[in-house]
Amino acid sequence: MKLNKFLLLFFVLILSKIGWSQDSEIKLNAEKVQKFTPYLEFRFGGPVAFKKWKEENKILYTKEMWYYSESFYVKRNVGATGEVLDESIIDITRFENQRKQNEEVVIPMPTFKDAIVLLPKSKLLYNPYDTNWNKNK
Repeated sequence: MKLNKFLLLFFVLILSKIGWSQDSEIKLNAEKVQKFTPYLEFRFGGPVAFKKWKEENKILYTKEMWYYSESFYVKRNVGATGEVLDESIIDITRFENQRKQNEEVVIPMPTFKDAIVLLPKSKLLYNPYDTNWNKNK
């Protein structure tokens, strides 16, 4: 009986360590956090509500911020003319329906010389808009 309890405790500790280490491996870029915080503030009810939500949901906050700031990148100088695209104006949720499972998607931006590149679904660490997220991971 003691051996069973010990083994159960051992497996629980191992599983919790694995889950914690996966979430703690998400690294956020401070500059991008500053750029994309307004999107999370809007999503979670404004600056005051967001601050409370962030304090109560640290791991989920990290995942959400990763999605808004790192699930895409800007490919520079795709076009010969146009403005430089400021990535902080990109609400990535607007383009989610174009994301593919296993390949990047390049989205040209009218009037800009840069393009948005969506990471494939298979490379995402988190996607709050994919209803099958937990089933696929």
